[in-house]
Amino acid sequence: MIRKLIPGLGALLVALPGAGHAVAFSNPGLESTSPAFIETVPHDSGANGWSVVYANIEFVRTGYSGAGDVVQSAHEGDWFVDLNGTQGPGGLRQSLLTDPNQQYRIDFWMSGNPGPLGVTTSGGPKTLDVLWNGAVVGSFSYTHLPGDQWSNLRWESHSVLVTGVGLSGGFDTLEIRSTSNFHAAAGPFVDALSITAVPEPGTWAMLAAGLGLLGVVGARRGKR
Repeated sequence: MIRKLIPGLGALLVALPGAGHAVAFSNPGLESTSPAFIETVPHDSGANGWSVVYANIEFVRTGYSGAGDVVQSAHEGDWFVDLNGTQGPGGLRQSLLTDPNQQYRIDFWMSGNPGPLGVTTSGGPKTLDVLWNGAVVGSFSYTHLPGDQWSNLRWESHSVLVTGVGLSGGFDTLEIRSTSNFHAAAGPFVDALSITAVPEPGTWAMLAAGLGLLGVVGARRGKR
């Protein structure tokens, strides 16, 4: 009887609701198809799958150089975004198809624009907010260290939990906006976003029960 259950157990666990599936959305890696090293996108417009709000932003490609310094690395791929383009704090916005009452974890990587050879590090930390349906759900800060410059970007991981509301026919709105005002053209860098459903407590219990069943079967087989 137990043997007959085992082949379908893996499929059952994978099919459990909220079992860590990723939400599909446009350009989570913040890549660009521009032939240049900098793509400046004005506010109230869109580019590369994202809407730009508040002020302009810049997609930055590794290899960009100036004043004797070179941008060496994105966290993922070849591009990332500076949320302060040239006009002060800007932001990115996108609508996502979600399930109502499902909890999600938003992960992203953050750095700060130190300026060439670190000229903007004296302005203090670079900061940003994550908003979900217009409400701030997390505030994050990147503190510069001695030696920070374009050739030495230190990417840091962050995450925040949100709940799907299913507004506007099943869509919720994610927004990431700069709150750095000291340098109009040097704000927080952001890259490599992901959104993953968080299993509910009941799902964890079912997963644990399934793993327990596998352990029992393995023990019985080991006694043969």
